[in-house]
Amino acid sequence: MAKNSNITYNISVYPKVTKEKQEKTAINVSNENIENQEKKENKIYTKSILFNKENKTSSILFNKKSKVIISKPLTYIESDTGKTRHFTPAAQEWYNSIYTYNANYVKNLPVADKNLMVLLKSYFNAQLNKEYLKTKIKPLQTRFKRLSTKRTFVGKGHLKHTNDKVIITFFVYNTEGMFLSSLFRAMNIKAFLPKKDLKRRITWEDEENIKITHNRWFTLREYFRDREHKGWYYSYISSILEGFTDRLDKINGYLSKITDLTNKKVLTSDDKLVLFGALTHLEPKKSHSDTTNLNYPLYTDYNFKSENHYLSKYNMYSLLLRLNKIKFNDIFLSKLIYLINKIYKKKIEFNIVNLKKMHLNSDIYTQAVSLKLRNKDNRLYRILKASLRKVKLPNIRRVSEKQNKPNKNEFLVNKIRNNLISFMFIDDNKDPLNNLLLYFYPSADNIKVKRSSALVRVTHKIKENEEIKGLRLISLASYVRSWLKHMKIRGVRIEAKGRLTRRATASRSVFKMKLKGGLKNVDSSFRGLSTIMLRGHAKSNVQYSLLNSKNRNGAFGIKGWISSK
Repeated sequence: MAKNSNITYNISVYPKVTKEKQEKTAINVSNENIENQEKKENKIYTKSILFNKENKTSSILFNKKSKVIISKPLTYIESDTGKTRHFTPAAQEWYNSIYTYNANYVKNLPVADKNLMVLLKSYFNAQLNKEYLKTKIKPLQTRFKRLSTKRTFVGKGHLKHTNDKVIITFFVYNTEGMFLSSLFRAMNIKAFLPKKDLKRRITWEDEENIKITHNRWFTLREYFRDREHKGWYYSYISSILEGFTDRLDKINGYLSKITDLTNKKVLTSDDKLVLFGALTHLEPKKSHSDTTNLNYPLYTDYNFKSENHYLSKYNMYSLLLRLNKIKFNDIFLSKLIYLINKIYKKKIEFNIVNLKKMHLNSDIYTQAVSLKLRNKDNRLYRILKASLRKVKLPNIRRVSEKQNKPNKNEFLVNKIRNNLISFMFIDDNKDPLNNLLLYFYPSADNIKVKRSSALVRVTHKIKENEEIKGLRLISLASYVRSWLKHMKIRGVRIEAKGRLTRRATASRSVFKMKLKGGLKNVDSSFRGLSTIMLRGHAKSNVQYSLLNSKNRNGAFGIKGWISSK
Protein backbone atom coordinates (compact mmCIF):
# COMPACT_ATOMS: atom_id res chain seq x y z
CA MET A 1 0.00 0.00 0.00
CA ALA A 2 2.95 2.29 0.56
CA LYS A 3 4.18 1.98 -3.02
CA ASN A 4 0.84 2.88 -4.59
CA SER A 5 0.10 5.78 -2.27
CA ASN A 6 0.83 8.45 -5.01
CA ILE A 7 -1.64 7.00 -7.54
CA THR A 8 -5.03 8.75 -7.80
CA TYR A 9 -8.26 7.55 -9.39
CA ASN A 10 -11.12 9.60 -10.99
CA ILE A 11 -14.37 7.96 -10.01
CA SER A 12 -17.66 9.39 -11.43
CA VAL A 13 -20.72 8.56 -9.40
CA TYR A 14 -24.04 8.34 -11.34
CA PRO A 15 -27.46 8.45 -9.62
CA LYS A 16 -29.37 5.28 -9.47
CA VAL A 17 -32.23 5.01 -11.95
CA THR A 18 -35.14 2.94 -10.85
CA LYS A 19 -37.29 0.84 -13.16
CA GLU A 20 -40.33 3.02 -12.50
CA LYS A 21 -38.58 6.15 -13.79
CA GLN A 22 -37.38 4.35 -16.89
CA GLU A 23 -40.90 3.20 -17.67
CA LYS A 24 -42.31 6.77 -17.20
CA THR A 25 -39.79 8.35 -19.57
CA ALA A 26 -40.41 5.69 -22.21
CA ILE A 27 -44.17 6.26 -22.00
CA ASN A 28 -43.73 10.08 -22.34
CA VAL A 29 -41.51 9.75 -25.46
CA SER A 30 -43.93 7.37 -27.14
CA ASN A 31 -46.90 9.68 -26.38
CA GLU A 32 -45.10 12.70 -27.88
CA ASN A 33 -44.29 10.80 -31.09
CA ILE A 34 -47.93 9.71 -31.45
CA GLU A 35 -49.19 13.30 -30.96
CA ASN A 36 -46.76 14.70 -33.60
CA GLN A 37 -47.84 12.12 -36.14
CA GLU A 38 -51.51 12.91 -35.53
CA LYS A 39 -50.89 16.66 -36.00
CA LYS A 40 -49.14 16.06 -39.33
CA GLU A 41 -51.98 13.82 -40.52
CA ASN A 42 -54.59 16.40 -39.48
CA LYS A 43 -52.71 19.18 -41.40
CA ILE A 44 -52.56 17.05 -44.53
CA TYR A 45 -56.23 16.18 -44.19
CA THR A 46 -57.33 19.82 -43.74
CA LYS A 47 -55.19 20.96 -46.72
CA SER A 48 -56.74 18.29 -48.94
CA ILE A 49 -60.27 19.32 -47.89
CA LEU A 50 -59.51 23.00 -48.59
CA PHE A 51 -57.98 22.15 -51.94
CA ASN A 52 -61.05 20.13 -52.95
CA LYS A 53 -63.45 22.90 -51.85
CA GLU A 54 -61.51 25.64 -53.66
CA ASN A 55 -61.27 23.59 -56.86
CA LYS A 56 -65.02 23.58 -57.04
CA THR A 57 -65.25 27.39 -56.94
CA SER A 58 -61.86 29.08 -57.82
CA SER A 59 -58.10 28.62 -57.56
CA ILE A 60 -55.91 29.71 -54.62
CA LEU A 61 -54.34 32.66 -56.54
CA PHE A 62 -57.61 34.60 -56.66
CA ASN A 63 -58.47 34.20 -52.97
CA LYS A 64 -58.02 37.24 -50.73
CA LYS A 65 -55.64 36.91 -47.82
CA SER A 66 -57.07 37.58 -44.39
CA LYS A 67 -55.59 40.78 -42.83
CA VAL A 68 -54.74 40.89 -39.15
CA ILE A 69 -56.39 44.04 -37.76
CA ILE A 70 -54.99 45.47 -34.53
CA SER A 71 -57.35 47.76 -32.69
CA LYS A 72 -55.77 50.92 -31.17
CA PRO A 73 -57.32 53.30 -28.64
CA LEU A 74 -58.52 56.68 -29.86
CA THR A 75 -56.46 58.60 -27.28
CA TYR A 76 -53.05 57.70 -28.83
CA ILE A 77 -51.83 57.47 -32.43
CA GLU A 78 -48.54 55.74 -33.10
CA SER A 79 -45.95 57.80 -35.04
CA ASP A 80 -45.72 56.03 -38.38
CA THR A 81 -45.01 58.90 -40.82
CA GLY A 82 -41.55 58.41 -42.34
CA LYS A 83 -39.09 60.86 -43.84
CA THR A 84 -40.13 62.49 -47.11
CA ARG A 85 -37.93 61.93 -50.15
CA HIS A 86 -35.67 64.67 -51.42
CA PHE A 87 -36.76 65.97 -54.82
CA THR A 88 -34.14 67.92 -56.76
CA PRO A 89 -35.23 71.07 -58.63
CA ALA A 90 -36.38 70.70 -62.22
CA ALA A 91 -33.57 72.93 -63.52
CA GLN A 92 -31.03 70.49 -62.07
CA GLU A 93 -32.74 67.47 -63.62
CA TRP A 94 -33.01 69.06 -67.07
CA TYR A 95 -30.74 71.73 -68.53
CA ASN A 96 -33.80 73.63 -69.81
CA SER A 97 -36.96 74.02 -67.74
CA ILE A 98 -39.62 75.38 -70.10
CA TYR A 99 -43.34 75.32 -70.74
CA THR A 100 -44.45 76.97 -73.98
CA TYR A 101 -47.35 76.82 -76.40
CA ASN A 102 -45.09 77.41 -79.39
CA ALA A 103 -43.51 74.10 -80.39
CA ASN A 104 -41.09 75.78 -82.80
CA TYR A 105 -39.44 77.70 -79.93
CA VAL A 106 -38.21 74.44 -78.36
CA LYS A 107 -36.55 73.31 -81.59
CA ASN A 108 -34.03 76.16 -81.48
CA LEU A 109 -32.93 75.60 -77.87
CA PRO A 110 -29.98 73.17 -78.54
CA VAL A 111 -28.35 75.61 -80.99
CA ALA A 112 -29.09 78.56 -78.70
CA ASP A 113 -27.47 76.81 -75.72
CA LYS A 114 -24.29 76.12 -77.72
CA ASN A 115 -24.07 79.76 -78.79
CA LEU A 116 -24.65 80.81 -75.18
CA MET A 117 -21.70 78.75 -73.90
CA VAL A 118 -19.43 80.09 -76.67
CA LEU A 119 -20.34 83.68 -75.73
CA LEU A 120 -19.79 83.09 -72.00
CA LYS A 121 -16.38 81.45 -72.47
CA SER A 122 -15.14 84.11 -74.90
CA TYR A 123 -16.40 86.94 -72.64
CA PHE A 124 -14.79 85.74 -69.41
CA ASN A 125 -11.49 84.84 -71.14
CA ALA A 126 -11.12 88.18 -73.00
CA GLN A 127 -7.76 89.93 -72.53
CA LEU A 128 -6.37 93.42 -72.97
CA ASN A 129 -4.30 94.41 -75.96
CA LYS A 130 -0.56 94.71 -75.25
CA GLU A 131 -0.65 98.42 -76.19
CA TYR A 132 -2.80 99.22 -73.13
CA LEU A 133 -0.48 97.38 -70.71
CA LYS A 134 2.56 99.52 -71.72
CA THR A 135 5.07 96.84 -70.76
CA LYS A 136 8.04 95.35 -72.56
CA ILE A 137 6.96 91.79 -71.70
CA LYS A 138 6.18 89.80 -74.80
CA PRO A 139 2.68 88.27 -74.81
CA LEU A 140 2.18 84.51 -75.06
CA GLN A 141 1.59 82.92 -78.41
CA THR A 142 -1.95 81.79 -79.19
CA ARG A 143 -1.11 78.07 -79.08
CA PHE A 144 0.32 78.46 -75.56
CA LYS A 145 -2.67 80.54 -74.47
CA ARG A 146 -5.01 77.73 -75.49
CA LEU A 147 -3.08 75.25 -73.32
CA SER A 148 -2.83 77.58 -70.32
CA THR A 149 -4.93 76.73 -67.25
CA LYS A 150 -4.78 80.33 -65.96
CA ARG A 151 -8.18 81.21 -67.32
CA THR A 152 -11.83 81.36 -66.27
CA PHE A 153 -13.57 77.99 -66.57
CA VAL A 154 -17.31 78.20 -67.26
CA GLY A 155 -19.55 75.23 -66.46
CA LYS A 156 -22.69 74.24 -68.31
CA GLY A 157 -25.61 76.43 -67.28
CA HIS A 158 -29.13 75.60 -66.12
CA LEU A 159 -31.84 77.63 -67.82
CA LYS A 160 -35.32 78.31 -66.52
CA HIS A 161 -37.68 79.82 -69.10
CA THR A 162 -40.72 81.87 -68.16
CA ASN A 163 -43.16 83.74 -70.37
CA ASP A 164 -40.96 86.83 -70.84
CA LYS A 165 -37.67 86.01 -69.10
CA VAL A 166 -34.84 83.44 -69.04
CA ILE A 167 -33.01 82.82 -65.73
CA ILE A 168 -29.51 81.48 -66.47
CA THR A 169 -27.54 79.87 -63.64
CA PHE A 170 -23.97 78.88 -64.46
CA PHE A 171 -20.81 78.03 -62.48
CA VAL A 172 -17.47 79.81 -62.78
CA TYR A 173 -14.00 78.80 -61.55
CA ASN A 174 -11.70 81.82 -61.89
CA THR A 175 -8.10 80.50 -61.85
CA GLU A 176 -6.81 83.63 -63.59
CA GLY A 177 -8.17 85.86 -60.83
CA MET A 178 -6.70 83.60 -58.11
CA PHE A 179 -3.28 83.65 -59.80
CA LEU A 180 -3.26 87.44 -60.29
CA SER A 181 -4.45 88.11 -56.73
CA SER A 182 -1.62 85.95 -55.33
CA LEU A 183 0.97 87.82 -57.44
CA PHE A 184 -0.48 91.21 -56.49
CA ARG A 185 -0.50 90.26 -52.79
CA ALA A 186 3.15 89.14 -52.98
CA MET A 187 4.22 92.38 -54.74
CA ASN A 188 2.31 94.45 -52.17
CA ILE A 189 4.18 92.74 -49.33
CA LYS A 190 7.54 93.23 -51.09
CA ALA A 191 7.05 96.91 -51.87
CA PHE A 192 5.13 98.17 -48.81
CA LEU A 193 4.78 95.60 -45.99
CA PRO A 194 7.93 93.46 -45.67
CA LYS A 195 7.97 90.69 -43.06
CA LYS A 196 11.77 90.65 -42.58
CA ASP A 197 14.30 93.28 -41.55
CA LEU A 198 16.64 94.46 -44.27
CA LYS A 199 20.10 92.90 -44.09
CA ARG A 200 22.99 93.47 -46.46
CA ARG A 201 25.74 91.03 -47.38
CA ILE A 202 29.11 92.06 -48.84
CA THR A 203 31.19 89.63 -50.89
CA TRP A 204 34.59 90.23 -52.52
CA GLU A 205 34.79 88.61 -55.92
CA ASP A 206 38.22 90.17 -56.60
CA GLU A 207 40.47 92.65 -54.86
CA GLU A 208 38.75 95.47 -56.68
CA ASN A 209 35.19 94.16 -57.28
CA ILE A 210 32.80 94.20 -54.34
CA LYS A 211 29.30 92.67 -54.56
CA ILE A 212 26.55 93.86 -52.20
CA THR A 213 23.37 91.77 -51.87
CA HIS A 214 20.26 92.04 -49.66
CA ASN A 215 17.97 89.43 -48.14
CA ARG A 216 14.80 90.97 -49.61
CA TRP A 217 13.45 93.64 -51.92
CA PHE A 218 13.67 97.34 -51.07
CA THR A 219 10.47 99.00 -50.06
CA LEU A 220 9.59 102.24 -51.85
CA ARG A 221 11.01 104.37 -49.01
CA GLU A 222 14.17 102.31 -48.79
CA TYR A 223 14.58 102.57 -52.54
CA PHE A 224 14.60 106.40 -52.41
CA ARG A 225 16.84 106.49 -49.30
CA ASP A 226 19.54 104.39 -50.91
CA ARG A 227 22.91 106.12 -51.46
CA GLU A 228 23.11 104.96 -55.02
CA HIS A 229 19.82 106.71 -55.69
CA LYS A 230 21.50 110.15 -55.73
CA GLY A 231 23.93 108.93 -58.38
CA TRP A 232 20.98 107.73 -60.44
CA TYR A 233 19.45 111.22 -60.13
CA TYR A 234 22.64 112.88 -61.41
CA SER A 235 22.82 110.47 -64.33
CA TYR A 236 19.17 111.26 -65.07
CA ILE A 237 19.95 115.00 -65.20
CA SER A 238 23.01 114.45 -67.41
CA SER A 239 20.98 112.34 -69.85
CA ILE A 240 18.34 115.08 -70.11
CA LEU A 241 21.02 117.75 -70.65
CA GLU A 242 22.58 115.66 -73.40
CA GLY A 243 19.18 115.54 -75.04
CA PHE A 244 18.91 119.30 -74.78
CA THR A 245 22.30 119.82 -76.45
CA ASP A 246 21.39 117.47 -79.29
CA ARG A 247 18.20 119.39 -79.92
CA LEU A 248 20.00 122.74 -79.79
CA ASP A 249 22.52 121.52 -82.37
CA LYS A 250 19.66 120.51 -84.67
CA ILE A 251 17.96 123.90 -84.22
CA ASN A 252 21.18 125.81 -84.89
CA GLY A 253 21.83 123.81 -88.05
CA TYR A 254 18.28 124.45 -89.22
CA LEU A 255 18.56 128.21 -88.57
CA SER A 256 21.86 128.45 -90.44
CA LYS A 257 20.29 126.89 -93.52
CA ILE A 258 17.33 129.28 -93.36
CA THR A 259 19.59 132.33 -93.03
CA ASP A 260 21.58 131.25 -96.08
CA LEU A 261 18.39 130.99 -98.12
CA THR A 262 17.20 134.44 -96.96
CA ASN A 263 20.55 136.04 -97.83
CA LYS A 264 20.30 134.59 -101.31
CA LYS A 265 16.73 135.99 -101.54
CA VAL A 266 15.25 132.62 -102.49
CA LEU A 267 12.47 132.57 -99.88
CA THR A 268 9.36 134.69 -99.88
CA SER A 269 7.77 136.21 -96.76
CA ASP A 270 5.17 133.43 -96.56
CA ASP A 271 7.86 130.73 -96.83
CA LYS A 272 9.79 132.35 -94.00
CA LEU A 273 6.74 132.18 -91.68
CA VAL A 274 6.18 128.48 -92.48
CA LEU A 275 9.84 127.54 -91.93
CA PHE A 276 10.20 129.48 -88.67
CA GLY A 277 6.93 127.95 -87.44
CA ALA A 278 8.44 124.48 -87.87
CA LEU A 279 10.97 125.34 -85.12
CA THR A 280 8.28 124.81 -82.46
CA HIS A 281 8.30 121.04 -83.19
CA LEU A 282 12.02 120.88 -82.50
CA GLU A 283 11.76 122.56 -79.05
CA PRO A 284 11.94 120.30 -75.96
CA LYS A 285 8.60 119.30 -74.42
CA LYS A 286 7.58 120.55 -71.01
CA SER A 287 7.12 118.12 -68.11
CA HIS A 288 3.71 117.47 -66.60
CA SER A 289 4.62 119.15 -63.27
CA ASP A 290 6.45 122.17 -64.70
CA THR A 291 4.54 125.36 -63.97
CA THR A 292 7.23 127.80 -65.18
CA ASN A 293 8.62 128.43 -68.63
CA LEU A 294 11.87 126.66 -67.76
CA ASN A 295 12.40 123.11 -69.00
CA TYR A 296 14.95 122.18 -66.33
CA PRO A 297 14.23 118.64 -64.92
CA LEU A 298 12.65 118.86 -61.48
CA TYR A 299 13.22 116.32 -58.69
CA THR A 300 9.47 115.57 -58.46
CA ASP A 301 9.49 114.49 -62.11
CA TYR A 302 12.36 112.18 -61.39
CA ASN A 303 10.57 110.67 -58.37
CA PHE A 304 7.44 110.09 -60.41
CA LYS A 305 9.32 108.31 -63.20
CA SER A 306 11.48 106.23 -60.86
CA GLU A 307 8.45 105.16 -58.83
CA ASN A 308 6.61 104.01 -61.96
CA HIS A 309 9.71 102.15 -63.10
CA TYR A 310 10.21 100.42 -59.74
CA LEU A 311 6.52 99.48 -59.41
CA SER A 312 5.95 98.55 -63.05
CA LYS A 313 5.04 94.90 -62.27
CA TYR A 314 2.90 95.97 -59.32
CA ASN A 315 0.92 98.37 -61.54
CA MET A 316 0.60 95.75 -64.29
CA TYR A 317 -0.79 93.10 -61.88
CA SER A 318 -3.23 95.61 -60.38
CA LEU A 319 -4.47 96.56 -63.86
CA LEU A 320 -4.98 92.92 -64.89
CA LEU A 321 -6.70 92.10 -61.60
CA ARG A 322 -9.09 95.04 -61.99
CA LEU A 323 -9.91 93.91 -65.51
CA ASN A 324 -10.63 90.41 -64.23
CA LYS A 325 -13.02 91.75 -61.57
CA ILE A 326 -14.70 94.23 -63.92
CA LYS A 327 -15.97 91.33 -66.05
CA PHE A 328 -18.38 90.46 -63.22
CA ASN A 329 -19.62 94.05 -62.94
CA ASP A 330 -23.19 94.90 -63.97
CA ILE A 331 -22.07 97.56 -66.45
CA PHE A 332 -19.93 95.11 -68.43
CA LEU A 333 -22.45 92.28 -68.08
CA SER A 334 -25.12 94.50 -69.63
CA LYS A 335 -23.23 94.33 -72.96
CA LEU A 336 -23.20 90.52 -72.74
CA ILE A 337 -26.90 90.43 -71.82
CA TYR A 338 -27.68 92.50 -74.92
CA LEU A 339 -26.10 89.81 -77.16
CA ILE A 340 -27.81 86.90 -75.36
CA ASN A 341 -31.12 88.74 -75.55
CA LYS A 342 -30.93 88.49 -79.34
CA ILE A 343 -30.54 84.68 -79.12
CA TYR A 344 -33.51 83.92 -76.84
CA LYS A 345 -35.56 87.07 -77.63
CA LYS A 346 -36.46 87.44 -73.95
CA LYS A 347 -35.21 89.29 -70.88
CA ILE A 348 -32.07 87.73 -69.39
CA GLU A 349 -31.25 87.28 -65.70
CA PHE A 350 -27.89 85.88 -64.55
CA ASN A 351 -27.11 83.83 -61.44
CA ILE A 352 -23.31 83.45 -61.37
CA VAL A 353 -21.92 80.92 -58.86
CA ASN A 354 -18.19 81.52 -58.24
CA LEU A 355 -16.66 78.23 -57.07
CA LYS A 356 -13.69 78.00 -54.71
CA LYS A 357 -12.76 74.43 -55.71
CA MET A 358 -12.48 72.93 -59.17
CA HIS A 359 -14.07 69.57 -58.28
CA LEU A 360 -17.36 71.09 -57.09
CA ASN A 361 -18.68 70.97 -60.68
CA SER A 362 -18.14 67.96 -62.93
CA ASP A 363 -18.16 69.99 -66.17
CA ILE A 364 -15.40 72.35 -64.97
CA TYR A 365 -13.44 69.40 -63.55
CA THR A 366 -13.44 67.53 -66.88
CA GLN A 367 -12.51 70.73 -68.77
CA ALA A 368 -9.41 71.21 -66.62
CA VAL A 369 -8.30 67.57 -66.98
CA SER A 370 -8.79 67.56 -70.77
CA LEU A 371 -6.85 70.83 -71.08
CA LYS A 372 -3.90 69.28 -69.24
CA LEU A 373 -4.03 66.14 -71.41
CA ARG A 374 -3.81 68.18 -74.61
CA ASN A 375 -0.19 68.92 -73.76
CA LYS A 376 1.91 66.01 -75.02
CA ASP A 377 4.56 66.51 -72.31
CA ASN A 378 2.08 65.56 -69.55
CA ARG A 379 1.64 61.92 -68.54
CA LEU A 380 -1.88 60.51 -68.40
CA TYR A 381 -1.81 58.69 -65.08
CA ARG A 382 0.01 61.54 -63.33
CA ILE A 383 -2.62 64.06 -64.43
CA LEU A 384 -5.50 61.86 -63.23
CA LYS A 385 -3.73 61.26 -59.93
CA ALA A 386 -2.89 64.94 -59.42
CA SER A 387 -6.48 66.01 -60.18
CA LEU A 388 -7.73 64.02 -57.16
CA ARG A 389 -4.95 65.16 -54.82
CA LYS A 390 -6.73 68.26 -53.55
CA VAL A 391 -10.13 66.58 -53.17
CA LYS A 392 -10.95 66.27 -49.48
CA LEU A 393 -13.73 63.85 -48.54
CA PRO A 394 -15.47 63.33 -45.19
CA ASN A 395 -15.03 60.04 -43.35
CA ILE A 396 -18.09 57.88 -44.09
CA ARG A 397 -18.49 54.55 -42.30
CA ARG A 398 -21.19 52.06 -43.14
CA VAL A 399 -21.86 51.06 -39.54
CA SER A 400 -22.27 54.64 -38.31
CA GLU A 401 -24.47 55.60 -41.29
CA LYS A 402 -26.73 52.58 -40.75
CA GLN A 403 -27.13 53.49 -37.08
CA ASN A 404 -27.80 57.13 -37.97
CA LYS A 405 -31.27 56.41 -39.27
CA PRO A 406 -33.87 59.16 -38.72
CA ASN A 407 -36.09 58.80 -35.68
CA LYS A 408 -39.78 58.91 -36.64
CA ASN A 409 -40.76 60.36 -33.27
CA GLU A 410 -38.69 63.50 -33.98
CA PHE A 411 -40.61 64.47 -37.13
CA LEU A 412 -42.95 67.42 -36.81
CA VAL A 413 -46.06 65.56 -37.97
CA ASN A 414 -45.60 62.85 -35.37
CA LYS A 415 -44.91 65.39 -32.62
CA ILE A 416 -48.16 67.27 -33.22
CA ARG A 417 -50.31 64.13 -33.35
CA ASN A 418 -50.00 63.19 -29.68
CA ASN A 419 -49.84 66.68 -28.23
CA LEU A 420 -52.61 67.69 -25.86
CA ILE A 421 -54.64 70.47 -27.45
CA SER A 422 -56.09 71.24 -24.02
CA PHE A 423 -52.79 73.02 -23.27
CA MET A 424 -54.20 75.91 -25.26
CA PHE A 425 -57.01 76.55 -22.78
CA ILE A 426 -54.91 77.09 -19.63
CA ASP A 427 -55.79 80.40 -17.95
CA ASP A 428 -52.18 81.23 -17.00
CA ASN A 429 -51.09 81.72 -20.60
CA LYS A 430 -51.83 85.07 -22.17
CA ASP A 431 -51.51 83.72 -25.70
CA PRO A 432 -51.74 79.90 -25.43
CA LEU A 433 -51.96 79.28 -29.18
CA ASN A 434 -48.78 81.29 -29.75
CA ASN A 435 -46.91 79.31 -27.06
CA LEU A 436 -48.07 76.01 -28.53
CA LEU A 437 -46.97 76.96 -32.03
CA LEU A 438 -43.61 78.25 -30.75
CA TYR A 439 -42.98 74.87 -29.15
CA PHE A 440 -43.05 73.23 -32.58
CA TYR A 441 -41.97 76.23 -34.67
CA PRO A 442 -39.29 78.04 -32.61
CA SER A 443 -38.44 81.65 -33.27
CA ALA A 444 -35.34 82.43 -35.33
CA ASP A 445 -33.63 84.12 -32.36
CA ASN A 446 -33.96 81.17 -29.98
CA ILE A 447 -33.24 77.94 -31.87
CA LYS A 448 -31.52 75.30 -29.75
CA VAL A 449 -30.10 71.94 -30.76
CA LYS A 450 -28.30 69.16 -28.95
CA ARG A 451 -24.56 69.53 -28.49
CA SER A 452 -23.81 66.16 -30.11
CA SER A 453 -25.06 67.04 -33.61
CA ALA A 454 -27.10 69.70 -35.35
CA LEU A 455 -29.45 67.20 -37.02
CA VAL A 456 -31.56 66.52 -33.91
CA ARG A 457 -34.86 67.78 -32.59
CA VAL A 458 -35.33 71.49 -32.09
CA THR A 459 -36.76 72.77 -28.82
CA HIS A 460 -37.84 76.16 -27.57
CA LYS A 461 -38.03 77.87 -24.20
CA ILE A 462 -41.68 78.03 -23.21
CA LYS A 463 -40.76 80.00 -20.08
CA GLU A 464 -38.12 82.71 -20.11
CA ASN A 465 -36.29 81.55 -16.98
CA GLU A 466 -36.33 77.85 -17.86
CA GLU A 467 -32.88 76.30 -18.47
CA ILE A 468 -32.45 73.44 -20.92
CA LYS A 469 -29.36 71.33 -20.30
CA GLY A 470 -27.29 69.75 -23.08
CA LEU A 471 -28.46 72.25 -25.74
CA ARG A 472 -26.69 75.04 -27.60
CA LEU A 473 -27.89 78.09 -29.52
CA ILE A 474 -27.67 78.03 -33.32
CA SER A 475 -28.36 80.68 -35.95
CA LEU A 476 -31.15 80.32 -38.46
CA ALA A 477 -28.75 80.23 -41.45
CA SER A 478 -26.59 77.46 -39.98
CA TYR A 479 -29.67 75.48 -38.92
CA VAL A 480 -31.19 75.62 -42.42
CA ARG A 481 -27.80 74.77 -43.93
CA SER A 482 -27.49 71.69 -41.72
CA TRP A 483 -30.74 70.26 -43.12
CA LEU A 484 -29.88 70.84 -46.78
CA LYS A 485 -29.05 67.84 -48.96
CA HIS A 486 -25.98 67.34 -51.16
CA MET A 487 -23.77 69.73 -49.19
CA LYS A 488 -20.74 67.42 -48.84
CA ILE A 489 -18.82 65.53 -51.52
CA ARG A 490 -19.09 61.74 -51.32
CA GLY A 491 -16.64 60.76 -54.09
CA VAL A 492 -15.02 61.65 -57.42
CA ARG A 493 -14.37 59.37 -60.41
CA ILE A 494 -12.50 60.28 -63.61
CA GLU A 495 -11.98 58.23 -66.78
CA ALA A 496 -9.87 58.97 -69.87
CA LYS A 497 -9.91 56.97 -73.09
CA GLY A 498 -8.46 57.58 -76.54
CA ARG A 499 -5.21 58.43 -78.34
CA LEU A 500 -3.32 59.52 -75.23
CA THR A 501 0.08 57.88 -75.84
CA ARG A 502 3.15 60.14 -75.82
CA ARG A 503 4.55 58.60 -78.99
CA ALA A 504 3.59 60.30 -82.25
CA THR A 505 2.17 57.12 -83.77
CA ALA A 506 -1.33 55.86 -84.49
CA SER A 507 -1.19 53.26 -81.73
CA ARG A 508 -4.06 51.71 -79.79
CA SER A 509 -6.32 53.71 -77.58
CA VAL A 510 -5.45 53.95 -73.88
CA PHE A 511 -7.93 53.63 -71.01
CA LYS A 512 -7.17 54.89 -67.49
CA MET A 513 -9.42 55.40 -64.50
CA LYS A 514 -8.92 57.00 -61.08
CA LEU A 515 -11.37 57.02 -58.17
CA LYS A 516 -11.55 58.63 -54.75
CA GLY A 517 -14.43 57.88 -52.39
CA GLY A 518 -17.62 56.27 -53.72
CA LEU A 519 -20.64 57.10 -55.85
CA LYS A 520 -23.29 55.31 -53.77
CA ASN A 521 -26.22 57.21 -52.34
CA VAL A 522 -25.90 57.16 -48.54
CA ASP A 523 -29.67 57.33 -47.96
CA SER A 524 -30.61 54.38 -50.17
CA SER A 525 -27.47 52.25 -49.68
CA PHE A 526 -26.82 52.60 -45.93
CA ARG A 527 -29.82 54.21 -44.21
CA GLY A 528 -32.56 52.27 -45.97
CA LEU A 529 -34.41 55.38 -47.24
CA SER A 530 -35.99 55.61 -50.68
CA THR A 531 -34.55 58.06 -53.21
CA ILE A 532 -35.62 59.30 -56.63
CA MET A 533 -34.00 58.87 -60.05
CA LEU A 534 -33.42 61.77 -62.43
CA ARG A 535 -34.64 61.36 -66.01
CA GLY A 536 -35.44 57.74 -65.18
CA HIS A 537 -31.84 56.50 -65.11
CA ALA A 538 -29.54 59.06 -63.42
CA LYS A 539 -28.84 59.11 -59.68
CA SER A 540 -29.99 62.20 -57.83
CA ASN A 541 -26.71 62.52 -55.91
CA VAL A 542 -24.33 62.10 -58.90
CA GLN A 543 -23.33 64.76 -61.43
CA TYR A 544 -22.02 63.31 -64.70
CA SER A 545 -20.28 65.00 -67.62
CA LEU A 546 -18.69 63.83 -70.88
CA LEU A 547 -16.20 65.91 -72.84
CA ASN A 548 -14.45 65.23 -76.15
CA SER A 549 -11.13 66.78 -77.12
CA LYS A 550 -8.14 66.11 -79.39
CA ASN A 551 -4.37 66.35 -79.54
CA ARG A 552 -1.76 65.73 -82.23
CA ASN A 553 -2.21 61.94 -82.09
CA GLY A 554 -5.99 61.96 -82.34
CA ALA A 555 -9.19 62.32 -80.33
CA PHE A 556 -9.87 61.32 -76.73
CA GLY A 557 -12.75 61.50 -74.28
CA ILE A 558 -13.03 62.40 -70.59
CA LYS A 559 -15.81 61.21 -68.27
CA GLY A 560 -16.32 62.68 -64.82
CA TRP A 561 -18.59 61.74 -61.92
CA ILE A 562 -19.03 63.73 -58.71
CA SER A 563 -21.29 62.35 -55.99
CA SER A 564 -22.59 64.19 -52.94
CA LYS A 565 -23.90 63.17 -49.57
